[in-house]
Amino acid sequence: MKKYILILAAVVTTSVVYSQKNKVVSAFNYNKAFTRSNKCKELVSGIEAINLAIEHDQTKVWAKTWYYRGNLYYNIIASKDKECKDIDAEALDKCTDSYLKALVLNFDDPELKKLDLEKEDGSDMMKFFTALQSKPKVDDEMYTADIMGRKFPGLAGEYANVGIGKFGKKDYKGAQESFSKSMMLSQMGGKIDTMVLYNTALASEYAEDYETAKQLYDGLIMMKYNVGDAGPDLYRSMSKIYKKEGNNEEALKYITKGRKAYPNNNNLIVDELEGFLSSGNHELALTNLNTAIINDPKNVVLYFARGTVYENLKDEENAVADYKKALELDADYYDAAYNLGAYYFNMGADKINKSNDLPLNAAKEYNALKAEAKVDFETAVPYVEAAHRIKSGDADAGNMLIKLYTHTGEYDKAATVRAKFE
Repeated sequence: MKKYILILAAVVTTSVVYSQKNKVVSAFNYNKAFTRSNKCKELVSGIEAINLAIEHDQTKVWAKTWYYRGNLYYNIIASKDKECKDIDAEALDKCTDSYLKALVLNFDDPELKKLDLEKEDGSDMMKFFTALQSKPKVDDEMYTADIMGRKFPGLAGEYANVGIGKFGKKDYKGAQESFSKSMMLSQMGGKIDTMVLYNTALASEYAEDYETAKQLYDGLIMMKYNVGDAGPDLYRSMSKIYKKEGNNEEALKYITKGRKAYPNNNNLIVDELEGFLSSGNHELALTNLNTAIINDPKNVVLYFARGTVYENLKDEENAVADYKKALELDADYYDAAYNLGAYYFNMGADKINKSNDLPLNAAKEYNALKAEAKVDFETAVPYVEAAHRIKSGDADAGNMLIKLYTHTGEYDKAATVRAKFE
């Protein structure tokens, strides 16, 4: 009797295993049927079958089980049919997880089957690539070639799009994770997507994961990344991070490095000047700019920057000359036009204030100051008009122009400008 019980148990066990094998085969067939018919129900049936197979002790360790599962979810992602896409909102993560498992389970070596390709320190990923270089025995070479060569580039793009969406919603941590996954899959596919690398760095910075951001920005600097003229911002971002960490010395170093790499970048020049000016190093700023202008005598930004330094040094004559030179090189340079207008406006305002402080018996001096102030205001008008023309919505230039028109008696013009801001 015992013999028959043992035989019956063996038959039952074999039937269960055979049943699970059939689930794997069924999943493959359902996926194949979908590629012919594009009927979403085929994907639903395939996923139901394969998700039973990944729960069974024997079939869950097969590379083909996870490869077929990945293919089913990949088709959900790739489908343009909303009904298919709605089958599983987590299709992207499940697809990626399936392919990663398929890659390691595909190895014949039991130790390689244990690799965790998403291990945070990256050690298992290194072991994986080292193993691939030695051409190890695998269940099916096609799985590795298809996953890494064809599927991962598409999935990397999907994760990049998800990251962009999350970043737009200010979910910076979520964006960082999505961009990081995209970056990993691109690298496994044999490519480095520097734009995704930059987005990962940016998301890391916004998520206040400064250590990760610094590593990535440094890597991009080494690669001389400058897509969309973002190169100067790498140095500026590094400087901002170090400032937030209270390391002003290191922050200044990155601005200095950035100036050498991008000597004509306006933002870096301004950042460097701010550093010099905040520390009172006006003379050092002036020396720096003098050298830069000798090397690049037609750079409008450099003349404007030097004009601001001269203004801080109370050298108004040279400041005015540099602002005028900047406008000579670029008539639409807002900052130079605004600063020149403000300079003459302030001169006039100072004289008005002085005249108001005079005693009543100083009428002659009072009238002289008033007349001089009007000349200053009239001199300021064309520069502020230019600034207002360049940036018509700028309230600072608009308000200054209203005051100038009032002081010079052009009340209708003042009313016209005022109406724009009401």
